[in-house]
Amino acid sequence: MRIHRRFTATRRTRRLAETFVLAGGLALAAIAPAASAALDAVTPGMMQGFPPPADQVVNKANAFTPARLRWALGNTRLLAPTAGIRHAASPMPLPEQPASGLDTLPVTIVYERYFDGFRADQPHAWASMTKSVTGLLAAQMIESGVLDAGAPLARTVPELADTPFGGATLQQNLDMEVPTAYAPGIPPDLGLFGAVGLVPHREGAPASIAEFLLTVQRVPDVAPGSTWFYQNGSPEAVAWAMQRATGQSWSALVERWLWRDFAEDDAYVVVDRNAMAMASGGLYTTLRDAARFAERVRTGLGGARGALSAATIRAALQPAHNAALFAKGNVIAGKDGYAYRDYWYQVNDGDGSVAAAGRFGQSILVDPKHALTIVKFSSSPDFAPRALDAQGAATRPRAALERGDALSMVARAVVDRLR
Repeated sequence: MRIHRRFTATRRTRRLAETFVLAGGLALAAIAPAASAALDAVTPGMMQGFPPPADQVVNKANAFTPARLRWALGNTRLLAPTAGIRHAASPMPLPEQPASGLDTLPVTIVYERYFDGFRADQPHAWASMTKSVTGLLAAQMIESGVLDAGAPLARTVPELADTPFGGATLQQNLDMEVPTAYAPGIPPDLGLFGAVGLVPHREGAPASIAEFLLTVQRVPDVAPGSTWFYQNGSPEAVAWAMQRATGQSWSALVERWLWRDFAEDDAYVVVDRNAMAMASGGLYTTLRDAARFAERVRTGLGGARGALSAATIRAALQPAHNAALFAKGNVIAGKDGYAYRDYWYQVNDGDGSVAAAGRFGQSILVDPKHALTIVKFSSSPDFAPRALDAQGAATRPRAALERGDALSMVARAVVDRLR
């Protein structure tokens, strides 16, 4: 596959997307010029000066406001405790021009852009794309026999026996098929943010991930596996089970099975006061390492070897059979016909495409048929309240670039250009 075109960002893209990469297996292409590395990764008027003026300070109380969101998503480790994740000694190459010797992981960047001073070496929030990392790690534990996908999660974490997560199987938690009822004032997003210290802690609210999970109630007369409800508790419960079963932290598992295999830069993850990682949304990496992660998934589907086996990746992304449940769940516009497994969206486009998505516009699309990977970081405002249970779920309007099918439309446009 050969590409000779440069793709030009529209004004809309320039405003909403901070970083954007298209990487294609076996693609040979010219790269669009990235922003100068000399530019500071700053949000105009925020955290400038030593010290910055009071009205420019970003802190836990105001980080999730429109004017300060962009700075916060790129600088969270200055606001909350984090754990480091070490990179690989020999990172996966991402050449910008044709290169030899890429017989195991062939990939060439065909488009890369950074906007508004955001740097290529700066980590950025993955938000809920972090769940997709947790899903792959869980698949590894299942494939190796460390965890049983069909067993109640409480078998590994007895503390969760009286919660909806403990009563559901590990696989039901991985597929978001757990009926849950979050307490008023402790929603699945802000309740967790407070528990890990991303926002100020309220008196009487959970002060750790474990405490947060223990506040969630079962939904009467609704059995696990009979509904699809997207929320943060299940991946946090699954991560607890993985850590309990292995005796290793979430960050250590990511480092062992993923980051030490392909990453060029260190990553980090937000942790609570007990050093438990926010496995549903706390990962921060560079854009290129996010692309490497996505390429590892794509090439693993094709059989490429790595620390995380191809069999594990294929098991995690095998066809799901919950499209009907998914369609009735709390999904955003643009995901018609999708299914969901191991915290990955299955696009069901006939190409085997899978996607990861995170709040504020984070997106990954892997299209195995066309050897195409797309990764986007963004700071698109999304402050809509999250539903406390499946009965209160509702679709939320999204800007064009943040629709569920946005990257699929980009992928189709690229493929059409190559025909």
